[in-house]
Amino acid sequence: MRRFAAAALAAAALLAVAAPARAQSFPSKPVRIVVGFAAGGGSDTATRLFAAKLTEIWNQQILVDNRGGAGGVLAAELVARAAPDGYTLLNCGISHVLRMLLYKNLTFDAVKDFAPISPIATFANVLMVHPSSPFRTLGEFLAYARANPGKLHYGSSGVGGSIHFTTELFKSMAGIDLVHVPYKGGGPAFADLLAEQIDVMFDNTTTATGPLRAGQVRPLGISSPTRWPSLPDLPTISEAGVPGYNILPFYGLCAPAHVPEPILDKLNADTVQALNSPDLKQRFADQGIIAAPMTRAEYTAFLDNELATWSRVMKEANITAD
Repeated sequence: MRRFAAAALAAAALLAVAAPARAQSFPSKPVRIVVGFAAGGGSDTATRLFAAKLTEIWNQQILVDNRGGAGGVLAAELVARAAPDGYTLLNCGISHVLRMLLYKNLTFDAVKDFAPISPIATFANVLMVHPSSPFRTLGEFLAYARANPGKLHYGSSGVGGSIHFTTELFKSMAGIDLVHVPYKGGGPAFADLLAEQIDVMFDNTTTATGPLRAGQVRPLGISSPTRWPSLPDLPTISEAGVPGYNILPFYGLCAPAHVPEPILDKLNADTVQALNSPDLKQRFADQGIIAAPMTRAEYTAFLDNELATWSRVMKEANITAD
């Protein structure tokens, strides 16, 4: 028995030494970041910019894997079941929080099956119409929508995504009725707005800033509490007609649960290093987003607070998985 106990203690000591060693050599092969929405949307754009910078730091390839569908559930399920070694990660921003609330029969636990690493960036959502639309201001849009309930259609990146919640809260606070048309990502929804297949949509500043500057779409307002740095002339929705409306979503990074602590710590440290680099900050700014590094503990607390906040929004706006 004593020999067995001694052997067990020796094995434990070896594991304790091996864990930091594994972290120091991590990553020794390509890393995959799974994005729960189609290519071309905001989550995809932000993740690819971040992945390119982290590739420089690690000198190791990072693959961005788009798995659109079910508001990001398919992507989250894939990562929840992945090996807990740090080589498969999830873009787990605002949509991850929302799916915890919206879907009741998930095959995974959206809290217990993931380890938060850090936010990547914050952004705002812009309410837009086609340039040929008769609506030139938010006031004109609201007046028509209130007089014609159910006649206007809005697109979103999918049921349970931040665009869905953003618009449903807007509908509730503005007292209007819009018909939801969900897509498998912000990119396809935006394409249909340009094709005039839908009347209006919110899109995040990551993908909206370029088209707005090019005049491809007409903005009516932005969801942030104050005017956004990349669009300083665009009024907030709160000041333009829906007082108190304020949404500031985010992108983030999570690993599967049970990844060794030293690897999680390295993932966080290298993520923070990437997000603090002046060149990535500028690339983000060019896309209308702001880098938002945090410690693992800070991000965990932040997600808890977001969960409580959006739970209230869901109840007040009566949001359901259509």
